[in-house]
Amino acid sequence: MCDILFREVLSSSFFMHNRQRLMQQLDAQSLILLVSGKAPVKSADECFPFFANRSFYYLTGIEQEESALMLVNADESFEEILFVPDRDALKERWTGGMISHEEASAASGCPDIASMETFYAAVEKWIKSHTGDVFIDFSASNQQAVDLKQWLGNHHEKRRIRDLSPMLAALRMIKQPEEIAAMRKAIHLTGEGIQAAADVIRPGAYEFDAWSAFKAKLAEQGILDTAFPSIVAAGKNSLCLHHMKPYGVISPGDLVQLDVGAAVAGVCADISRVIPADGVFTEKQKQIYSLVRQCQETAFSMIRPDRCISEINLACQETARGGLIKLGLLDELGSVKDYFWHSVSHHLGFDVHDLKTKDMPLRPNMVITVEPGVYVEQWQVGIRLEDDVLVTENGCEILSADIPREMTDYTRC
Repeated sequence: MCDILFREVLSSSFFMHNRQRLMQQLDAQSLILLVSGKAPVKSADECFPFFANRSFYYLTGIEQEESALMLVNADESFEEILFVPDRDALKERWTGGMISHEEASAASGCPDIASMETFYAAVEKWIKSHTGDVFIDFSASNQQAVDLKQWLGNHHEKRRIRDLSPMLAALRMIKQPEEIAAMRKAIHLTGEGIQAAADVIRPGAYEFDAWSAFKAKLAEQGILDTAFPSIVAAGKNSLCLHHMKPYGVISPGDLVQLDVGAAVAGVCADISRVIPADGVFTEKQKQIYSLVRQCQETAFSMIRPDRCISEINLACQETARGGLIKLGLLDELGSVKDYFWHSVSHHLGFDVHDLKTKDMPLRPNMVITVEPGVYVEQWQVGIRLEDDVLVTENGCEILSADIPREMTDYTRC
């Protein structure tokens, strides 16, 4: 067994650098406020697991619930305060340890740590003594973010409140070396999980057998949560893009769609592969698989700086259109979208569908997915293949190239 991956963390300098880059975009005397979030109630006194707002995490490395970050672009310097809840011995007895001020400073690289109880008073003091704009993340929808926005509206309705999310997207779209290294590890582990799932796929097995095999492989590295809910869809279930109930029986002749990802140091992988239950593909399955691979190659050949994802998507649609016409599934006047149901790419990072600026051309060190899919309802065949791709200076690098993707890789004698 290799080093335990759940122990992987990004350096405090990574988060410090992110804060500095963000503050450099602001006018002097501007204030940035970000909050980590609060776990929503599931039922009665049970809450959903807490998951920190990813932009808050991107700037702090902190996963503590109900925390906040205050950044100020002063005239000649930057000021930053990280607010965390005071440790509560009774609460810790029931739900585990809370981060200390010293731990928060070490993880984030922020020297000024304060009690969360003082957060609103600190914001109030700054607003009363400065005239600059206040920036918050309008895209954040957790209850703590909603409460902050409402408080600003109720108490400081005359102060200009501006949306920080475009700046956050611009920063997060360009990956740094530490992020890319963590993603490579997440992709590698995802590949191991896919192989573990493939090993149990056979007629008579259940979808959850493959689902649990993938989870178990991640658990060997101490990673108990996937980057997103795993999709294991056999036969006709592959025609549901987000099949979330893996209780189906795998039948002879079925294809099993896997759409899965691990996360390492908070950075996500997102990979899709298709496994034949019998170890062989039927002729119709081969035709669709080959067409999806052609669409992938179209995308790989087009990815380079200054290209837009929309251009890549249209090119893949044309590849799919030509293939579907040759197969007799589509006539010249038909809509390719009857078979090509979703876009080919999305940005990938701390969120599996990462922040983006719509129609912004690709730049070096962006990471996107390539996931064309062709779905033929009359054949009960749906195939989606997905790889993770790093944009380079002159083209792209397929980060997931080592995860087998050809039909022969999953054919058994």
